[in-house]
Amino acid sequence: MRLRIKHAEGTSTLTDIDSSDTFLKLKDQIKKTIGLNMVQEIQISGGYPPKAINGSENDSLFNIGIRDGDSLNVKVTGTTVTNQKDQTQPLPSNGIIASSNKIISNNAIKADDGYLILRVMEDDNSCLFRAMVIQKTYVLQKDPKIAAELRQVVASAILSDPITYNDVTLGQPREKYMEWIQRKNSWGGAIELAIFSNYFQVEIDSIDVQTGRIDKFGEGLYSERVLIVYNGIHYDALALAPDLNLDIGYDQTQFPTTNNNILLTAQELVSHFKAMHLFTDIANFSIRCEQCKIGLRGEKDAQEHATRTGHTSFVEYNTNK
Repeated sequence: MRLRIKHAEGTSTLTDIDSSDTFLKLKDQIKKTIGLNMVQEIQISGGYPPKAINGSENDSLFNIGIRDGDSLNVKVTGTTVTNQKDQTQPLPSNGIIASSNKIISNNAIKADDGYLILRVMEDDNSCLFRAMVIQKTYVLQKDPKIAAELRQVVASAILSDPITYNDVTLGQPREKYMEWIQRKNSWGGAIELAIFSNYFQVEIDSIDVQTGRIDKFGEGLYSERVLIVYNGIHYDALALAPDLNLDIGYDQTQFPTTNNNILLTAQELVSHFKAMHLFTDIANFSIRCEQCKIGLRGEKDAQEHATRTGHTSFVEYNTNK
């Protein structure tokens, strides 16, 4: 098999693998190929938008749907930690760890009152909606009805405020947008964040990995803020944990807007993500609609095509292949 592997340092080609090999072997081969330690944990996703591949480590690559010629995205999600001493020490440098001595793993940073951790959302086109739910309560995270309910919240807000959410703001007729956003494969963005800020009565700070820009929704209106991270095509949530080994039920996800330290810490963690190149240049990456095979460039083209045709299956591809 020949697999294209996209990772923090660029792109690699994996050839020493067979469709009958296990998912675990693929992970080990990827770590070896891109220079990771075996103790580092990785998440593999494929397709567009990238969707996590969560097969059993003993499953064959054929059984979990990985085929010859596929492009796979690899994200370092953490490192196996064996004791408390290890948790308080920076990981050894391997070319992808940021220079800050506060960074303790690839998705966590030491904060004043614990550890600020990236909580990764599923790659299912509803990551923004899941990130919003997770900021209110983790109990709802696995409820499949929640994303649909929040999509309905967006549609209702647009329906009730035709002045703010007019055709020009939405980029299409209001009725068409309301129908589109309620589809399970439609992506949320700035419009939805503004609506959720008002709905949850909380400031939402979205930090862009590529630029470091912070977009604040509801700024100056509320006493609490939540933090989310945007990598160009995906949203994840940030949470403060008193200890790395505690259950996520101990996470704090809302912070006083007067607490600037937590925002500075979040920026430092996101700068680490940028150094690892954990973002997608949405203006320039090449994608293809799998339903009509047309080539597109960037998120804007993909969204316009999806809105115009109703097509929802896209894959990223390499124009140089």
